[in-house]
Amino acid sequence: MIRISKKVEYALMALKFISNSEHKLVTAREISDKGNIPYDLLSKILQKLKNENILISNQGTNGGYSMNKRPDEIPLFSLMNVIDGETAIAECLMDNSVKDCCLTDSCSIKNPVTVLQKEVEELFKKKTISDFV
Repeated sequence: MIRISKKVEYALMALKFISNSEHKLVTAREISDKGNIPYDLLSKILQKLKNENILISNQGTNGGYSMNKRPDEIPLFSLMNVIDGETAIAECLMDNSVKDCCLTDSCSIKNPVTVLQKEVEELFKKKTISDFV
């Protein structure tokens, strides 16, 4: 079964928390404490989201995070790529995978698996963060 990684789950939880904060700045510590998310891991996730302009970060004693994009502007597929990098349902479909599989010439399922990969990607592209917040 296809699974969303724990890091993506934490990113979704953080984005929901920030989205529901009514435009006030939210700290990583506050999200961590309220969501029971490991602080160090959450901080790394929030930095990735900031680097991709999904979040805005304000420094200082009254600093914190706020949304830079509306949740309906952020496809789940994009969030997954930001957090986990490229993923595929089969290793042979990864761009950086080892291409010397001993079954390359005789693989009987590569075409249907490739079709399935595209269908899964399309589903995740249709879902946005607003579906979770």
